[in-house]
Amino acid sequence: MAESSGPILHVIVVGFHHKKGCQVEYSFPPLVPGAPNECPLGWKYLPTLALPDGSHNYDEDTVYFHLPSLNDPKRTIYGISCFRQIPVEKLKNRTSDITRGTVQKSVCVLSTLPLYGHIQVKMALITHAYFEEGDFSKVSLLEDTYHHLNSCMSGESQIPPQIFVGLSARDFILQFRHKVLLLFKLLLLEKRIVFYQSPVQPLCATILTLLSLFPDMIEHGLQQAACVRPSRPMSPIPTFDEEEISNNVDDSNLSSTHIVKDNISNTSHEQCNDNSNRNSLCINDNKTMEVHSVNAITLSTGDTDNSLPRDTSSDALSDARLTNNITQIAHINPELCGLPLELFTKGYLCLPYLSLPYLDLLGDVNVRGYIVGATNVLFKQKKQLIDVLVEVENTRIEATDPELRRQLHLTTEDLRFADYVVRHVAEPRKDIFLDGVGWEGGDEWIRTQFRVYLLSMLRTSMQQDTRQSDHYNAAFMSAWRTTNNYKTWYSASKSEIHNIEPGHPFAGQLSVQDMKLRLSHTMQNTESGRKLNQAMATTGRAVATTGKAVGGALSQAKGAFSNWWTTLTTVQPVDEAKIDNQTTNNHHTVSSVTDKESVEDEEMNISTTNNAEFTVDLD
Repeated sequence: MAESSGPILHVIVVGFHHKKGCQVEYSFPPLVPGAPNECPLGWKYLPTLALPDGSHNYDEDTVYFHLPSLNDPKRTIYGISCFRQIPVEKLKNRTSDITRGTVQKSVCVLSTLPLYGHIQVKMALITHAYFEEGDFSKVSLLEDTYHHLNSCMSGESQIPPQIFVGLSARDFILQFRHKVLLLFKLLLLEKRIVFYQSPVQPLCATILTLLSLFPDMIEHGLQQAACVRPSRPMSPIPTFDEEEISNNVDDSNLSSTHIVKDNISNTSHEQCNDNSNRNSLCINDNKTMEVHSVNAITLSTGDTDNSLPRDTSSDALSDARLTNNITQIAHINPELCGLPLELFTKGYLCLPYLSLPYLDLLGDVNVRGYIVGATNVLFKQKKQLIDVLVEVENTRIEATDPELRRQLHLTTEDLRFADYVVRHVAEPRKDIFLDGVGWEGGDEWIRTQFRVYLLSMLRTSMQQDTRQSDHYNAAFMSAWRTTNNYKTWYSASKSEIHNIEPGHPFAGQLSVQDMKLRLSHTMQNTESGRKLNQAMATTGRAVATTGKAVGGALSQAKGAFSNWWTTLTTVQPVDEAKIDNQTTNNHHTVSSVTDKESVEDEEMNISTTNNAEFTVDLD
C-alpha cells in the first residue's frame, strides 16, 4: 500500500454487518488495491477500532485510536472515527444486507499527524451529511473530503494551533481535581495503565488531555506510540524484517518528528539573546515584578543573607512571585530542555482506545507498559495486565501494588501546587492575560503550570540534594530515575535546563492550610478515607431520618395537645334559638320547681368550678 503524499492517508467507511460483524465497506484510496472490503494484514482489526465496543448504545460518538504504520516500524498512524446510528426508515436506498431496525456506520480518517480534534470537527459534519443523504452508495462526498483535507493540510509545514481542539484541560482539572497531578506523575513511571469508561469519546479525550499536559507530547512525542515488535507473530501488528527496520529508523526520525518541529517559535529566545540578565528577560515591563522574580528564583539554593524569607503557607505565597517565576520558565524553549520526553518508545504504548481483539498484545513480553483506553468490561477483569486502573466516570484510581502507592504519594508541596491549579480553574476570576502563559485558569495557563512543574522537577532531579527531591517524593524520584524516558532525557542535550533554579516551586514551611489539604486529599483518595466518608454519609442520613421521625412525633404530640387544650378553654358559641326554647320550657315549669332542685343546681355549679380549677392545674 503506497501512502499518500499528504497527511491524510485514507477516508474509510466501516459498517456493522449482522452476520460478519464490523467490516470495511469503502475506502478511498483503497486499503488493499483490488479488494475494497479488505484490510491489510497488519490492520486486520481496524474495523473494531472504528466501531468500538458498546457503540450500539449511542446514536453518535467519536473515537481516537492509534495504528502502527505499514511501511515504517517507527511511525504511528492516527485514526479519527465518527460513527452514527439511525433508523432504517430514514434511508432512501435500503440494501438487502440491512435487516435490523437501525443502521450503524462510521466514517474514519487515517492521518500521519495527530490532529485529533482538528479533524474531528470537520468529520462530524461530513458524517452528518453522509447519513442525511440516505444513500450510502453515494461516496463522492468522501472522495471530496479526502482531497479537501489534504489540500488544507499539505500547505502547512507545521501542526496548526488548533491541535488541542476537544482536549479541554479545564474540564479535566474540574473532573479529577488534585488527582490530575497523581496521573501526571504516574505516567512518568511507565506502568501498565488502563482507563475505563463508556461512551468512548470522553475516554479518549481524557487520555489525550493528560498527554497534552506534557510539553510537546501531542505535537511530536507520539511517533512510536503504537510501535512494538512482538515476540511472536500477531495478526494485529505488521511485521518487518531487520533490514527494513534499520533502513527506516533514521528516515522516520526525520520525516515524522521534524515535520512538526519547524513550528516552534524562537521569538522569546531572540529577545533573550540581547540581554545579559536571563532571569529578568522574559517577564513584563514592571521593574518591581522583575526584582521579585529574580529573588524568588534564587530562594532554593542562593545565599540566605540576600534572599527573601519563605512564606509560611501556600495561601501566603506571593502571587506576583509565582506569576513571574512561572512566566520566566514558560519562555524557555522546551526543546532546548530535552523535551518532549521520549516516553512512548521501546515498547511503551499509548492507545487512546483498544478493542478486545488486541487484548493479547498487552501480554506480550516486548510490551514494557502502556496507557490504553477500554470500553469493554473484560479489560477490567484482566488484573494480571493492569498496574493501575482508572475509572474515568467516577474518577477512581486503583493501584494494587503497595510500593507503587508509596511512589504516587503526593507531598505537601505537590498538594499546594495541585490546590493552586484547582482553585484558579474552579473559582470565577477576572480575565487576566499573562504573556506566554495565556488566560489565567484557561487551558493554555493550565498546561503552562504543568510545564513549569515538570521542568522544575527535571532540574531538581539533577541535584544530589535529597532534601529537594523529598519535595517531589523521594520514592517517586528514585523510581523515575530508573525509567527509560528519564535515562534518555538525562543523556540528551539540554542546555537551557540549567537556567531553571532547582527545587519545588511551592516549597515552604508547614501551615494549618497544609494540614487541611492533606486531610482532604486523604479522605478523598485512600480506601480508609472513602470508608470513613461513606460511614459519615450513612450516619448523617440516619441522623437526619431519625431527627425527622422524632421531630414529627413531637410535632404531632404537640398538635394533639394544643387541639385538646383549645377545646377545653375556648368559649363555645351561644345558640340563641336553644336559649329561647330553654327559657320557654323553664317558664312553663317554674311553678313546679322545688327546693331539692335548687340544691342540685348549686351542687352542679360547684362541680363546674372544680373542673375549671383542674384544667388550670394541668396547664
